[in-house]
Amino acid sequence: MGCGEFDLAGIDQLESPRTLLAFDGFILDLTRGVLTAEAREVVLRPKTTAVLAHLLAHAGQIVSRDALLTAVWGDVAVSDDSLTQCVSEIRRALGTVQADLLQTHARRGYVMATRLRPVAPAADPSGLLTPGAGPNAATQPGPDAAMQVGSRPRSRLAWAALAVGGFALVVGGLGLVFSAATWIGANRLPEPVAPPVVASAHPSSWDEARRLLAEGRNAQQGGGTYEERLRASLPLFLRALAVEPRLAEAAAEAVFVHTNLRTTGASRDPELDLREAERLAALAMTARPEASLSLAAQAAVLRQQRRFTEAIVFYERAGADPVRVIDRANAGIMHLMLGDAESAQPPLRAALQESPLHQFSAGWRVFLGLAKLMTGQPDQAADDFLTSTALSFPTEERLFYRLVALQGAGRLAEAQALDTNLRQRDLALLARPLRALGMSDEAAYRARFATAVLAPLHRMGWAEIGR
Repeated sequence: MGCGEFDLAGIDQLESPRTLLAFDGFILDLTRGVLTAEAREVVLRPKTTAVLAHLLAHAGQIVSRDALLTAVWGDVAVSDDSLTQCVSEIRRALGTVQADLLQTHARRGYVMATRLRPVAPAADPSGLLTPGAGPNAATQPGPDAAMQVGSRPRSRLAWAALAVGGFALVVGGLGLVFSAATWIGANRLPEPVAPPVVASAHPSSWDEARRLLAEGRNAQQGGGTYEERLRASLPLFLRALAVEPRLAEAAAEAVFVHTNLRTTGASRDPELDLREAERLAALAMTARPEASLSLAAQAAVLRQQRRFTEAIVFYERAGADPVRVIDRANAGIMHLMLGDAESAQPPLRAALQESPLHQFSAGWRVFLGLAKLMTGQPDQAADDFLTSTALSFPTEERLFYRLVALQGAGRLAEAQALDTNLRQRDLALLARPLRALGMSDEAAYRARFATAVLAPLHRMGWAEIGR
């Protein structure tokens, strides 16, 4: 019998009409939406119960996100975040010891690394828990539950038929038992007499926190300069965290505010921004350690700490999420900061091809141009510095890089015209340090930057640039 199969031989032992799925010391009661382990009972939201049930129906097999969305939400359009929330709730319900039962396979989906087993009468969670035994104890069944018990058929053969029929659908892959529309409509959770332990925060706190999170993201798309938009969003993300400290997305977004202020040179207190970014990244990683935003937040902090080799690992893990093109681009930038201009180019090219209109694509193009200069491709690099905006680089800095590229490519007339234009600009702007030079202390990076950028500028008479 394979990992995803269920032995139907013990079905006729069931004495309860509930559909029970047992695995690794847990029992999932589909009717009540309750996950039980020893003396601990956790009530799951209906959608979360349906997700877990579908994964258990395919235990040992990788189930794609699309398959889960279709099985649980049907034709209803929902964001991937809805599924991510359910997965996080399942992991919390399983607890830290068994959280690895639910595994994430990058770009492929999820797998429950377990197998189902028959449920004997004693394994019914209602018989495992003693009311009043502690804060996680089960409550006494209410009057609705009593009515259900009184109406149960007494025939073991009848229940065997029902159970076999239900599990046949699972084994056959039809997924109808776990269809959200069918299951939720037929299995409304009964009102408990006393509130049991719930795996997630009170819905109102999550709703309010997510509203604030959305407002913060909208503020970053509003009017004003990039710095103004960042600063307008930060209080909203922090308020969202105050309402619900486990909202990892809010913590991660706040991290990005602090690190982007540093990266763009807009930070008023770089040390304070770094300390806050470190604190918030730790919150995100604690709440949802495998979420792409949490991984990206940790990578952003490592980048600010100039721990580029470690940052690459986290950016690549975050970039395994198909929608996180920004993290795949950042992994390329980290290669560049280590002086590995060759490895930097493929991910930067791929990101620009995938998302040419991304808000950070201009910066990616400048980094790609620098990588080309460092690998002896000045003619290909020249147009990478023509971008109209790049938040990480002042205009004059980008034009100096273009000047070097034009000169190196032998496009002397264009180089002379640009040189003349630059010399007519504010000398104070021209004398400021090159931001790209200060982004890395790695010896390999600084050596290649000096050879590919500074030496040609000095030969052209720009003696103060980069000193």
